[in-house]
Amino acid sequence: MAAETKTPPASRYYSFDKSSQQIQMTNKTNSFQTLEPDVGQHLLDLIQSIFQVVVASKDIDQSAELNKMISSLETFQGMRQVLNDIRDISCEMSCNLLAAGSGNVEKTRTAVLERLRSYSWSAKVVIAIAAFASSIGELSMLVKHRDDEPMAKFLVNILKGYSPKLDLNALAEAKLIEGMLKVVRTNLDFSNRLKQESMKEAMLELYLNATKNIFDIVLQISTVLSRREDVHVELESLSKQLTEINIQLQDNMKYFGAERISPNWYEEVSEISTSELIAKIKKYIEVRDSEKLRNKHVLFLISDLNISIEEIKVLERLYEKNEGKYEIVWLPIVGSLAYDKKAAARFWELRQMTKWIGVEPSRIEEEVIQYIKRDWHFIKEAIAVSVNEVGEITCLNALPMLWAWGNRAFPFTDKITLWNELDERNGWTWRLDLLFDQLILPGDSGIDIQSWTKSEGTLVCLFGGGDISWNQEFIQKVKYAARSAGVTLKLVYLGVGKNKGKGLTRNQLGRDVLVIQSESQWQFWSRLESILYAKIRLGKKDEVMQEALKVVGYGGNGEEWAMFSMGEGAMVTTSGKTALTIMEDYQMWRSDMIGVRFLEGIKKYKELITRDVHSCINLHLPVMGQIPGIMICPECSKVMDVFYTYRCCPE
Repeated sequence: MAAETKTPPASRYYSFDKSSQQIQMTNKTNSFQTLEPDVGQHLLDLIQSIFQVVVASKDIDQSAELNKMISSLETFQGMRQVLNDIRDISCEMSCNLLAAGSGNVEKTRTAVLERLRSYSWSAKVVIAIAAFASSIGELSMLVKHRDDEPMAKFLVNILKGYSPKLDLNALAEAKLIEGMLKVVRTNLDFSNRLKQESMKEAMLELYLNATKNIFDIVLQISTVLSRREDVHVELESLSKQLTEINIQLQDNMKYFGAERISPNWYEEVSEISTSELIAKIKKYIEVRDSEKLRNKHVLFLISDLNISIEEIKVLERLYEKNEGKYEIVWLPIVGSLAYDKKAAARFWELRQMTKWIGVEPSRIEEEVIQYIKRDWHFIKEAIAVSVNEVGEITCLNALPMLWAWGNRAFPFTDKITLWNELDERNGWTWRLDLLFDQLILPGDSGIDIQSWTKSEGTLVCLFGGGDISWNQEFIQKVKYAARSAGVTLKLVYLGVGKNKGKGLTRNQLGRDVLVIQSESQWQFWSRLESILYAKIRLGKKDEVMQEALKVVGYGGNGEEWAMFSMGEGAMVTTSGKTALTIMEDYQMWRSDMIGVRFLEGIKKYKELITRDVHSCINLHLPVMGQIPGIMICPECSKVMDVFYTYRCCPE
């Protein structure tokens, strides 16, 4: 068993969740170039001089001074490459500026990140602003000299008059130039101070998030400018965002060297007992809510603010059906350094979805956060610490039990004997009702497991994957085979795995395909992971474990897969490739395998075509127990998830 890290999916503005794949693809390197402090400052001086030329009311010839600055920069080692990168990115931005309203920030980001993949994030920001300054500097020269320079006039005519309409003065009016220079100087200072201090991960994460947000705003500016008209409001909004980031960085720089971030902080936390910790947590809770916890079993839900809406919804539904057996207290771990307006908005968005008790992150003390991370082993994946009526911890993470057994898992325990009792009491077999037991479905989902399993002539096909071509071809083939065999077909699409993004829609798959909603998809995958985790912990290598391993393995790697079921018998599980082959070859194996024998035919043909084929399953399970250490991803700055990885063969 080996531990392996996975980079979680990372947003566009302020949280990079939606562009994390793009960032990962364009930043695959183990070493990052940084800019020395003197180089960064020289570059910023050059940027400031270019901006002065851009916004000057009269034409100023500063070519000699600019050339001198560039020559000075070229004396630094590796600076020629930096200047070449600035020139290339400037061309990309100029194309965006001249797009006359069709500028594409996503396309620009991809190109810029690809070019800067070997630089640190602090260097990316300085280079991006230098390229932006160069781009608008060139365009402003064209505009200012179009009447007295034939070449400038010629180029302006080629550009069909677009560039003169660019309102470059809007940058100054929105105080964006001033804002960019201030925030990048602060950012560089912050970066240099970080190198000299022994900091907690909260400070590092704050800096990295701020740096990437600055980078994203700079790229958005050229897209906004390309619209030509009505740009002032958007530019002012971007300027305010830069100011907020600058203030946040400056406010937090005062903590450098402060006693509160002493290298001995970890030892100081060790003196807090479990009972003292719970007493502190109760002080965060309003009196009326605190009364609800008297003589109650409590689940302390620990997560960051990236916990998915799907996970919140599923847990809320289980909570509503628990018949008062337990209460939930949500402790979102953010830390005061990273709890800004965006984080607060996210907290209240999630808080409004639940009826349980939630503590605002700003109220949770630093020593409590560090205790939770150290003694309750919270890293990033949500956990639910179970505390009984007398204040004893019965389970450090009850979520796998909740996902696997629902509220039947109460009173939640880490004792292996009780896990075994739950497993035997439920009598799991690899049948359709196992997968949909505890699954919360809306009344109009169209899924009726009880009715389907009673009908021997109904083939239920569960399938998933994100490849639209495979899905459409598979649906066509399985429909044909089922119709030829004289069986009723029920198609249920279950997405692309828990952490693989959104799956396909009913419009893409066909109106006769049932597509369950996102939180039910999330619950399906989480439950399978938890069942598998329970089986591994119990040491039971039965059919349920083997088949669940296949499905979680396919889904976890983003592959296509399918399961077939008829009546109350065991299901047949296959990879997407195998499932498609079985259906394509239906005429070869149909013989008398029609009607109620159709599933038997699928099983036999699968065994035939896979008998001599070597295949592997790579299984990724989220960590559900104690793992030491925290790592920050150098590519996307997020705290890394840690996974157990089971492999039978090296890749």
